[in-house]
Amino acid sequence: MKGLGQVFKAVTSAMIGVGKKEDLIKDFERTEKQGPWAYIIVGLIMTVGFIMAVIAVVGLVLP
Repeated sequence: MKGLGQVFKAVTSAMIGVGKKEDLIKDFERTEKQGPWAYIIVGLIMTVGFIMAVIAVVGLVLP
C-alpha cells in the first residue's frame, strides 16, 4: 500500500504543478521498474473525480 500512496502523491503533485526533484527522480525509477500503468490508472481516476467535483459545484451554484 505504500507504493500506491506514493503513486497518488505523485499524481496529485503533478496535477497541481508542484513537487520536489528528488520525488520526480524516484517516480521515474519506479516507473522504469514497474511500468507506467499505476500512474496512468490513478491519473485517469483522479481526472474523472476532478471533473465530477467541478460539475457538482456548478450544479450547486447554478440551481
